[in-house]
Amino acid sequence: MFNEQQEKWLRRTEDLFMRYGIKSITMDDVARELGISKKTLYQFVESKDDLVMQVMQRHIEEEKEVSQCWHRDADNAIEEILGVIKNAQKDLQRIKSNIVFDLQKYHRSAWEFMQNYQRGHMHQMVRANLERGIQEGLYRSDFDIDIIAKLHVAESFVLLDESFFPRSEYPLEVVFREYLLYYLHAIASDRGRELLTAKLT
Repeated sequence: MFNEQQEKWLRRTEDLFMRYGIKSITMDDVARELGISKKTLYQFVESKDDLVMQVMQRHIEEEKEVSQCWHRDADNAIEEILGVIKNAQKDLQRIKSNIVFDLQKYHRSAWEFMQNYQRGHMHQMVRANLERGIQEGLYRSDFDIDIIAKLHVAESFVLLDESFFPRSEYPLEVVFREYLLYYLHAIASDRGRELLTAKLT
């Protein structure tokens, strides 16, 4: 989707947004960080809104690759989820608290793109993990897979809502980890809980 140079620029821009928020970063700041002129930057993107969208698209493509790797390479469904937790915590630790607010208020198209990703690809990955866990005997089989998958995706939006979890009191990576462990304990079979306990000790 992006060439090597674009990938490099988008990664560095994402890091800038993560550290300082989106609204506070100007196109001059981005050009300075990338070591290019603003004119060159505008040959790459049409506007700041376009830049934010491209950063989001690159980030989501990377997330898809990571989740697919864990789905393919993990020994079982629980290891897959624990791998996702470990990977996500690295990102969540460096997210500036106002990133979500900035996306919602100033860059709606990028925010809606992320929501569509969560409702589409993420929902399918959650479903696949639930089906795998049931087949492996690590998850209970007495729940509606589609409903639980949708509930899981819906909860991910709540985790980002600062009216529920203000960052000053609840670090996002901690809330995320606690929620996923709560989710795993709720769906795990007795054998699954034994495995989960062994993995966490």
